[in-house]
Amino acid sequence: MLRRVHRNWLAITYSLPLHRWYVEATSQWTLDYPPFFAYFSWLLAQPAALVDSSIVDVNALDYDAWPCKLYMRATVLVTELVLGAALYAHYKCSPNTHVDTLLLASVFVHPGLLIVDHIHFQYNGFLLGVLLWSLWAARTQRPLLCALLFSSLLNLKHIFLYIAPAFTVYLFRGFLLPSGPLDMPALLLRTYELGRATLVPFMLSIGPILLSAVGAGERVGDALAHIVVRLFPFHRGLIHAYWAPNVWALYTFADRVLSRLRARSIPATSRGIVGDTAFGVLPDVSPRTCFVLALTFTCIYAVPLWRKPTYHALVACVTLCALTSFAVGWHVHEKAILLALVPLSLVAGRDYAHVRIFTILSATGIVSLFPLLFKPQETPVKLLYSGIWFFIVRQALISRVLRPMPSNIGAIVHALESVYVWGLAVIALVTNVFWPLAGAVSAALVPTHAEFMPLLATSVYCAVGVIWCWARLSYIYLVDAIDIW
Repeated sequence: MLRRVHRNWLAITYSLPLHRWYVEATSQWTLDYPPFFAYFSWLLAQPAALVDSSIVDVNALDYDAWPCKLYMRATVLVTELVLGAALYAHYKCSPNTHVDTLLLASVFVHPGLLIVDHIHFQYNGFLLGVLLWSLWAARTQRPLLCALLFSSLLNLKHIFLYIAPAFTVYLFRGFLLPSGPLDMPALLLRTYELGRATLVPFMLSIGPILLSAVGAGERVGDALAHIVVRLFPFHRGLIHAYWAPNVWALYTFADRVLSRLRARSIPATSRGIVGDTAFGVLPDVSPRTCFVLALTFTCIYAVPLWRKPTYHALVACVTLCALTSFAVGWHVHEKAILLALVPLSLVAGRDYAHVRIFTILSATGIVSLFPLLFKPQETPVKLLYSGIWFFIVRQALISRVLRPMPSNIGAIVHALESVYVWGLAVIALVTNVFWPLAGAVSAALVPTHAEFMPLLATSVYCAVGVIWCWARLSYIYLVDAIDIW
């Protein structure tokens, strides 16, 4: 389906004037990414028209011929070189330890990217590559380039707004208001430079569309409203049809259990694309509630970064902001876990605690993505590839990072974490192999009313791992911030 989404975006940007891009609704797959990604789609559409003219036909709603598939998958592979180049840049300026090299290499071949980009079809590798380039600019003391790259990233995909506070605090404290004396002329100059680096991408992004709208006789306010409505569809429900493994998955599950215990009818708690999410027993959750929760945690994480705006503090804060948005955000998609996993890989080799969090969160995030690949022929690919990746990366990390002598509580926690990871393997096998086989053998083994049980089990079980890693990483960051950074 998502290949059809992006194919439709190629058609929209190729066939229509700019001011119609965020109005066109012939297909249900309307353009809902920021303008820079729309221009990116326009660039991809130019050779696509030469490959197969139907690719850029707005009315070819379900077109999915092999030239289209081949071309679009090729675009994913080519644009993913942005990620590869960014990882290599980090490798060149890293301590060049075996652990750092392994972690950087593991990102490029991450099962999550294989599942989401190469099979489910997205351009997350390209977008995460831009994120890593902005972090590289911070790592190499290039704050203005960091601001320019991250501002451009926001205009490519607005989900990165969740981590914008971390970059804002870092740039303000590290560049605009550094420790030490700073006279007024220097402060004004830095303010101008930072403002220019931040605002120019927004002007280049939105400006052409507004000019096109004005030329067509439309008001600027209306043109902006069309973009805002597409980018921020708050009319969508709290959760997707498949619940992303976060706080709201557990909240919704608890509501289902309580509704049954009280013999109440269970409302449609997920409508996937459009509609509010209603609950039978527990209070409803609004977008404002999600925003307040995410903002509160983000402000807490910003304090250590403000006190000491270093690269490692920035990466840790970015990771926690991403995890927070995933844990308590509104209408979260399961693939958003990659937004936390990729920056976490840059600091996962710091000590055994970080390695442990990285391995658990990686395993949890990968298993939570399995429902995206639901075709039988995809099952061996996702299970074998993910299993091999996890085994190699985990064994290599634990063999090179010393585990400190644990306390009694620490030993118990470590054992429970290990049991949880083994449970992930069980969940993956049961929901992806044994359950479908049971249904193939006899329909009576898989009742109609229980057809969503694999999704429910995956979401709820993975939610426990995500929330645990979020809490543990928060503790390390906040309690040990002075010692670590």
